[in-house]
Amino acid sequence: MTEQWQRVHPASPFVRGWVAIVGLAYIYWQNTNDLTLAERLSGERLRWTVLIGAGALLVVLVFYALSWYFTRYRITGTHVYVNSGMVFRSQKQARIDRVQGIEVAQPLVARLLGLAELHFDVADGSQSMLRLSFLRKADAQRLRALILGRAQAARNGQAPLDGQEADSVPDTAASAAQAPDPDVLMARVPHGRLLASLFLRMPTIIGVLSALALGIMTLSGVGGMAAGLIPALLGFGGWFYKELNNSWNFSAAATDTGLRVSRGLADTRQQSIPAGRVQSIQVSSPALWRLLGWYRVEVNALGVGSQEEAQNLLVLPVGDFDAVARVMGILLPDLGVERQREVLFTAINSGGEEHGFTLSPHRAKPLSPGAWKNQGFLATDTTVISRYGWLGRITAFTAHNRVQGIMLRQGPLERRRQLAGLRIYSAGGTVTGYIQQVDAQIAGKFLEEQSRRIAGR
Repeated sequence: MTEQWQRVHPASPFVRGWVAIVGLAYIYWQNTNDLTLAERLSGERLRWTVLIGAGALLVVLVFYALSWYFTRYRITGTHVYVNSGMVFRSQKQARIDRVQGIEVAQPLVARLLGLAELHFDVADGSQSMLRLSFLRKADAQRLRALILGRAQAARNGQAPLDGQEADSVPDTAASAAQAPDPDVLMARVPHGRLLASLFLRMPTIIGVLSALALGIMTLSGVGGMAAGLIPALLGFGGWFYKELNNSWNFSAAATDTGLRVSRGLADTRQQSIPAGRVQSIQVSSPALWRLLGWYRVEVNALGVGSQEEAQNLLVLPVGDFDAVARVMGILLPDLGVERQREVLFTAINSGGEEHGFTLSPHRAKPLSPGAWKNQGFLATDTTVISRYGWLGRITAFTAHNRVQGIMLRQGPLERRRQLAGLRIYSAGGTVTGYIQQVDAQIAGKFLEEQSRRIAGR
């Protein structure tokens, strides 16, 4: 089926082409500020603008059509190839046995046209180095199953197939694609809970208060002062939409290799997160969420997601403790303790010393009067668990074999009280383990032990 060179869907140029239409309309609107609305929508000037715009649009669409014509892809038993370019030709390829996951993405216009694109997560890169845009959604799903089937076969030690010898592989992948979905649902975020969680976060509270202040000042006639709040409101609006779009219809399901998440409001995505690529996990609970027992889970992961998403990969926008436990059981199944659920609950909720947690000593109280009883850490046989925060709580979990670096920090006030802090770093994102203001000797001993673990790998 895919051994020969194939073209993407003919409607692919229109997925990107709508930007040109919007751009032409914006240019026309900006250059007719001297006209009334009725004059803008009628008259000789509009007709000439439409004619010129239609010609420019035709040129743009011809360019997109030529780009579509020269874009082809081919799937063999060992590689995925994508050729593109008219004047300057390029060929991108990915080894199938290095493919860790394939994300199925549907931008808004692609959804309206029933199309989808594939983003390939490859083991030797921190971003999706290869994209295939656009295919019919059903074809994209079948192609995803085909490639992942071959990748799994290659990792299981079966000889990679190429040429005509690969003809037997599509049958197996097609059968897997037609079989019932074996994924087990781990978490789903109801719309009501998502909206409530967003309105209980500090950026939303600040945004709402800023909007109220803007309205009051506008009604009071102090428009000059009100203008200063507009950039903040625009920033809040962008943040709110991004959070809503990334978390709408969110679901997480267990697979044979890790976790598969689906999400999206305008743009929908389906993404696989292999457990073996996860480096660190962060569970956070803002102050108002704690009253409801809600948590957010993010991870550092190598070779998963695009470069702009390489900060923290969201695996649970908001959920209760049971949802957190299920997700953690997939991504980090061994915490190195016997009573894992109890330890997890203590780590993200309690501030006590249960299960062996080391806390900040009493002499840290003047430096962290609200948080000193909560911040601490636990080093198990497999994992470093660190937590901090007072009103809101943040807990990080990093397996010993995923630690990339560790740093001891000691300010002048901490030095006087014989305290020290540690930073635990891993690759693939910004999740960091913070051990705050513990006894300096304990911090030094932990630094030595962790350094030996890193050197011994």
